Amino acid sequence: MMAVVSATSNGLVENTTETKENKKGWLSKRTHFTYLWKPAWFEVTETKLLYGENEEGPRKTINLIGAEVEVSEGDGAFGWTITPKDSRRTFFLRASSEAEQQGWMLAICEAQLNSREHASNACVVQ
Repeated sequence: MMAVVSATSNGLVENTTETKENKKGWLSKRTHFTYLWKPAWFEVTETKLLYGENEEGPRKTINLIGAEVEVSEGDGAFGWTITPKDSRRTFFLRASSEAEQQGWMLAICEAQLNSREHASNACVVQ
């Protein structure tokens, strides 16, 4: 297990814990109705991305099977989007660095590829 601590531009300290099975840590998530960026705790488990207000809190789920994952280019914010299959909602996420962004996208891609139900073009990590 590897622990990484980093500071974000908004002053938050991020603790990210990684194991071979899953990735956990703080990311910024754009809220659905107000479009404000708020910190949220995320965890990749099997074929889902779980998130909530803290490590122990209630979790919401993003199904990664067949989801479209795309890098947000041009804003310099280390962001990406996830649009679950058969959903009109797109989730907007941000990491505090390019390396952290790539780590999360790789973990999401691996979760998609490890699924028995993944499409052959499930993900592309740049």
